[in-house]
Amino acid sequence: MKQVLRLMTLAVLVSLQSCDNNEIDKNTAKDPNSPEIGLLPSHLNNAGTAHDCATVSQFGPNSYWSNTIVNSTETNFLKQQNNSASSLFGLNNVPLYFAAGSGTFNALSYGPPANYIIWGEEMLSGALNYGRIAVGYIAAHEVAHQVQFRQGYPSVTGASNTELEADGFAGYYLRKRYTTNWTEVDPAYRFAQSIAGASGSSHGSAPQRRSALRLGWLLGQYNLSNSNLDYYFFYYYNSYVLPGNGKSTNMVKPKDIDSNVHKYMLSKMDELKDINSGKISEDEFANLSNN
Repeated sequence: MKQVLRLMTLAVLVSLQSCDNNEIDKNTAKDPNSPEIGLLPSHLNNAGTAHDCATVSQFGPNSYWSNTIVNSTETNFLKQQNNSASSLFGLNNVPLYFAAGSGTFNALSYGPPANYIIWGEEMLSGALNYGRIAVGYIAAHEVAHQVQFRQGYPSVTGASNTELEADGFAGYYLRKRYTTNWTEVDPAYRFAQSIAGASGSSHGSAPQRRSALRLGWLLGQYNLSNSNLDYYFFYYYNSYVLPGNGKSTNMVKPKDIDSNVHKYMLSKMDELKDINSGKISEDEFANLSNN
């Protein structure tokens, strides 16, 4: 009986243990392939294996590591989207891990030295409520953060720029690898809106996220390097889309922007500004042209 009580007490203590950021940083520095303290990727081969701190840090207290979230079919689809986005943006390897259980409505992209992504089961389930394209959108958004971590973007500092650029990269990805039919993107932006913050928050407001997604989609008509995608995105977003900017389309074109791209993007500026201001309704946004 004493032994049973001792084991029960130990279990309670383990369940209450948490991993602080110092512990995570310290351990990932020792093993850059390890997603968190005390956990090696090989441990994830055993379904349901929890790491040493019992929960996945930055997720809920009842979360745990798993090889599968929602079901194997949707997990494999998520993996495919992660790999497709990684390939499009020229990243050879973006490790993907899964947090199951409650308190997992999140997807997190971690920077150096580990450079990996963790998807929560509740996030995948929530995205699937809007259709698989919403999964593709979030997958590309998180891979875009890996591009930023590894290649030094965004090139422009400012509130929400990191997140809005990731939305732009996601729009570019959807055009390149998922669908050329804009109306099919409707569920993706509706899901983005459902998790948008207040204006000025780290993720940007719903209209800001919609305009960033649409801007990335429009740029997807061209084949751009990550560097050019970053540069073009901020040039047009900051110079024209933001309130009070771009009142004249007679601004001198920068020499390093392609003339054809510039002419096309200027033809879309009124639309993008109206999206960003909220003048274009959700229904109107869903039915914008493909080009």
